[in-house]
Amino acid sequence: MTAMRRGIIAMAGMAVCVLLLSVFFQDLGGQAGVLRYQQHREQPSEEALGPCGACGGAGTLCTHLPIIHIETGGQTIPGRPYEGPDRVTAGYYTGDFGEEEILVRFSTISEEGVWHHGDDAPTEEGTALFRYRGNSSRWFTKGNFRLRTVEEDDPLTARRLGLLGMKAGKEWALHGPFLDKTLMRNYMCMNLSAEVMGTWVPDTRFCEVILDGEYQGVYLLMETIGVEENRLDLREYEPGDPVLSYLVRIEPYTNPGKVLDNFSHYSYRMEPGRHLELLYPGVANQTRQVREYVQADYNEAERMLYSVEMLDGSGSWQQELDMESFVNYYILMEFFGINDTFGASTYFYRDARGKLSIGPVWDYNNAFDNFLRPISSQEFLLSQRGWYAKLTQDREFVEQVISRYRQLRRGVLSEERLVAYEKEIEAWLGSAVDRNFSVWGWTFDPEQLSSRERQRPDPATGETLQEANPSSYKEAVAWMMDYIIGRGRWMDEHIESLRQYCHPSRFANQMLG
Repeated sequence: MTAMRRGIIAMAGMAVCVLLLSVFFQDLGGQAGVLRYQQHREQPSEEALGPCGACGGAGTLCTHLPIIHIETGGQTIPGRPYEGPDRVTAGYYTGDFGEEEILVRFSTISEEGVWHHGDDAPTEEGTALFRYRGNSSRWFTKGNFRLRTVEEDDPLTARRLGLLGMKAGKEWALHGPFLDKTLMRNYMCMNLSAEVMGTWVPDTRFCEVILDGEYQGVYLLMETIGVEENRLDLREYEPGDPVLSYLVRIEPYTNPGKVLDNFSHYSYRMEPGRHLELLYPGVANQTRQVREYVQADYNEAERMLYSVEMLDGSGSWQQELDMESFVNYYILMEFFGINDTFGASTYFYRDARGKLSIGPVWDYNNAFDNFLRPISSQEFLLSQRGWYAKLTQDREFVEQVISRYRQLRRGVLSEERLVAYEKEIEAWLGSAVDRNFSVWGWTFDPEQLSSRERQRPDPATGETLQEANPSSYKEAVAWMMDYIIGRGRWMDEHIESLRQYCHPSRFANQMLG
């Protein structure tokens, strides 16, 4: 901890103690995770609703899921990617007049406990700024979108709305499962993560989307990661604050104006092409002093991790980093098989009142061996990557990971619970799955997909393109569950082997040096 930070906290005295107690008791309520609203349990299934009294199920769109209408008025939606012939030049297409976002009309039909129809009266409606979003998913035929709700008479002013029953916010992601043929990875993993992390995790709702009158299939409306009261609730920045809260992330594609010069980047310890981006405070408040403060604070943590202090057994890193967040995050990423960690969509935050934490979690589309190339279920993916390559040198960290993993496998992440959980979600989605694949069923033929939209065969096994990609929804679900079961059993057997990374003999030469 810097001398500046220690001094300011010490001077705060009793006021800080009272504040920390308040935060502590607020946090206790979030640790259980079971209070999270889970749509498939809270909203009635098709069976529970019974036959639709209005159309008898014969309507053009009769669904128990909420419906979202988007009307562009014929405008080109910005944000699709392009790549030059040299495969280096790249960018994003803009709208018809060079816009990076377009103004659209939207409406939701989301009354709980009833059947919904495409022509029902809207529950919520308004205007929004709209574009494609994502990294690799921007190439998918089924689009992923960002929706920023704004005042109808002033598109420069945000309008906070609680869409589909979620807490009020101003920015949302419409995730269209495409590579994920089960349709449920993001929903399932976000809910499980909330139970494991005990901190804020983006809320989600399944829905069906109609874009310019055309049915688009099953989507997942998601809260995006942002610093505000109903999401990541950090102490608000005030100009001149000597100690401030911040949110940063590692991404391959970033806004150059937000990039920080962090230690692991200029010392070539980050993955090539990756950068650290400052998200909060926002651009309007990113003065030279703010950027220097965040760089210095974040870099101090990184320098400590890459110093000999990580080998002396003192555990001094715990003064800077929130151990619980790093332990829980590590277990989730390993168990879910998230290969992007420390390469993309990896967030860190520090509240002015606390330690540097990893998270919030984001982007589980590739979980459970759903990456473009095969992800093994029988190896540790992250123990020697990024900050975890250093944290696993610390015996206490490794022991905490082992202990917490064993605890989670008796509850939240138990095999029995996960098998039952998937079946609950699948049953609740019901006929929405069939409607989705009435539009997207052709994607089960990998020959009709581009190389960016399908999984690649494993050359080590000699499998064919068809064998590498599921041929049906049922097969996609079966493959996912096979991976989950196999991954859990392998980790059960090998979790103690993480101790090899903190064994004194492994670093004897470094210690002596």
